[in-house]
Amino acid sequence: MPPLIICEKPSVAQDVAKALLGSKAKRVGDHWEGPDAIVAFAVGHLVEQVDPDKYDERYKKWRYEDLPILPDHFRYQPRDARAGKALKGLHALMKRPDVERIVNACDAGREGELIFKLILETAPKAAREKPVQRAWFSSMTQSAIREAFDSLRDDEAMRPLEAAARARSEADWLVGMNATRAATTKAGSIRKVLSLGRVQTPTLALIVNRDLAIQAFVPEDYWEVEAGFATEGGGRYPGLWHEGSTTRLAAAAPAEAIAAAAAGQPGVIESLETKPHVEQPPLLYDLTTLQREANGRFGFSASRTLSAAQALYDQHKLLTYPRTNSRYLSGDMAGQLKSVASGVGAAAREYADAARYVLGLDRLPLGRVVNDTKVTDHHAIIPTEGDHDLAGLSRDERRVYDMVARRFLAVFHPPARFERTVVETRVGEHLFRSRGKVMIEAGWRAAYGETADAPAGADGAAPSGRAEDEAEQSLPPLEVGQRVACERAEAVAKRTKPPARYSEGTLLRAMETAGKLVEDDEAAEAMKDAGIGTPATRAATIERLVDAGYVERDGRALRATDKGVGLIRMLGDHVLTSPELTGRWEQRLNRIERGEERPEEFRREIDGFTREVVEWFADKERGDLRVERTPIAPCPTPGCGGQIVEYPKSYGCDSYHGKDDPGCGYTLWKQQNGRTITREQALEHIAAGRSSKDLEEEREVIGPCPTPGCGGEIIERTRSYGCTSWKSRSEPGCGYVIWKKVRGQKGEVDAETARGMVARGETNAAPPAAKEPLADCPTPGCGGQIVENSRAYGCTSWKSRKNPGCGFVVWKREKGHEVSREEAVARIEEARAAAARGVATEVAAPTA
Repeated sequence: MPPLIICEKPSVAQDVAKALLGSKAKRVGDHWEGPDAIVAFAVGHLVEQVDPDKYDERYKKWRYEDLPILPDHFRYQPRDARAGKALKGLHALMKRPDVERIVNACDAGREGELIFKLILETAPKAAREKPVQRAWFSSMTQSAIREAFDSLRDDEAMRPLEAAARARSEADWLVGMNATRAATTKAGSIRKVLSLGRVQTPTLALIVNRDLAIQAFVPEDYWEVEAGFATEGGGRYPGLWHEGSTTRLAAAAPAEAIAAAAAGQPGVIESLETKPHVEQPPLLYDLTTLQREANGRFGFSASRTLSAAQALYDQHKLLTYPRTNSRYLSGDMAGQLKSVASGVGAAAREYADAARYVLGLDRLPLGRVVNDTKVTDHHAIIPTEGDHDLAGLSRDERRVYDMVARRFLAVFHPPARFERTVVETRVGEHLFRSRGKVMIEAGWRAAYGETADAPAGADGAAPSGRAEDEAEQSLPPLEVGQRVACERAEAVAKRTKPPARYSEGTLLRAMETAGKLVEDDEAAEAMKDAGIGTPATRAATIERLVDAGYVERDGRALRATDKGVGLIRMLGDHVLTSPELTGRWEQRLNRIERGEERPEEFRREIDGFTREVVEWFADKERGDLRVERTPIAPCPTPGCGGQIVEYPKSYGCDSYHGKDDPGCGYTLWKQQNGRTITREQALEHIAAGRSSKDLEEEREVIGPCPTPGCGGEIIERTRSYGCTSWKSRSEPGCGYVIWKKVRGQKGEVDAETARGMVARGETNAAPPAAKEPLADCPTPGCGGQIVENSRAYGCTSWKSRKNPGCGFVVWKREKGHEVSREEAVARIEEARAAAARGVATEVAAPTA
């Protein structure tokens, strides 16, 4: 009698059926059947926790007096009508008399375990009594799948993992539901819901506290003396004045005096120290590190990186399971690593040399690669074994594959070796320090196409970079006692800078290390157990903060909104904002997962904490959410008497109280004429009485508009040089535009280049690039393709509301659930299968 195998998504089920049944696999409705197995699938989470009113009718209305809500036993329901239909089909298969046992083949991890166990929990009794086994695989290759089914795990061994998954889910519901209702009923409103959670609130606190530190930062002026030296042989190098450990001077006069005393004078090399420096290969990727580096290199959001990595795992079978917390491999994988390197080397020419080096090693260096103690559910992300066809990858997928492939090859290379040199040059009574760095052996950096530096400076070329960047440049040949000339010396005025805003990359590291500033990878490894959230949930947490209106993206930076700042200021030092608290909870969940702690103890603590959170809001009111802004200058508008305060996107007068009461209307936008106005610049404009309107009128005209019959002028805007005939999207004028940045081109179009283009009537504007389709439209006879839009995955046959085409759509948000690209593809395939059976598919309405 065949077992029933339940996978997490259709693409995985198809691969499992192919691996286990081969040509004997027969598609029957929404599952595959063969003589040795039945393979079915869910589509992610099919069930969700019921709303509070399902426990008691009185919870339909949000009342503070009804809190806290602490169910004795959590109940579940289908996520929506589509999920209910899928769940019903799985339950029917589970209770079939010819199914003797059930195999859980959902994703190997907490969430995959919970998805299956909730399907089982909601099944008929006859299905729940059947024996259960677990298939555990981190790679989607055929051999990895077959190997997993040759060594199925007993369900009893998976109970701790299930307990941790349930404890996490229940804790999030209890804290999130009760804290959100308490905050909203006391300080918010039904139109201004104040969403809180045990993971999202401390994450928001990190962003808000960083923004407040930036806002409170008071810059200080200082001066440095930068010099340029030349040797008799024509070599040149920069130097930075110092006295002991300080390079900064508090006033301009002494800095200018030092520069005047040194410029044009002879100098001598007083000391020269060269030390070898060894740079070890970086560790393999876990998900958080992959997301951080993709954000830094390409500006990818955490969710965008995860989406690409997930597609490389379950669709293209090129990477191992991405939702991992480990940067190491287990010992049993050592034998297949050369085979993996061979596949990567054959995949593309740029990997061939590095792969050839790895394959030529008699013995692989595994000290920084294999560590069984640091691999729990999943090992690090690496390429899979086998042939790699990269032709069908999207641009995002290709970039992520490249990162993982190069990192995998690099880890088996030797360290990169450098020489670091520190030179002290004396000019009279003043000392100038120069630092240099020369690569001697590329080592692991060869996997990234780097080569050892050639000696620089001897040919008379000036080193690139300023004195403050000297640590990364080569120095000409120098020796102690050598005479040099100080060709130039100047006092450079500088100003201390505030801390940088969080990007998604730096925020992910802060979440991983519970808010502690840890840059070193090895040190961060030791803190992973105590981070905020897990690698699989951090991207979703950031997206929730954006969706809730607490955080907005400003380029690559994350900036807290007034709503986010107001919430965290109201909470103050409440323990709910503490990264250490949720970090300790994550430690507890990991202990439950390892069978070292009982989930009942964790639940009692969460219940107690939930009561404390509700009680804390007892005396709060709406006024507590107001953002208090510190005035930075008096309003320059005659007769106003107001104060200028800083808003997220502008500097404006506090006489503004809304559209019906705009006050004097003074506004100075932070983004002006393509540049960002700093606070210091804003203070200068405010003192001079200049507003954004005045700056708009001062903009330089690039030239007359070349569009025949237009008569407008081309002026500089934030992101473009455009015609003054443009007023708004509804009044676009002639439409002539030159974009400052064009995808695929380096650098930015400056005003001089734009002036020449206008004179020649040229433009770099092009029609929007065609969106990469997810799949062909499943609607019979349509012929369109499904592409991703801002709110949905929809058919290209859609033109407008009056001309909606076939109407097929998968909305991105359904009852608070975010539909990923992978899940959308699964829905499309499900609709295609239904259409083949002659069953009409439903089109769900969007939800907030």
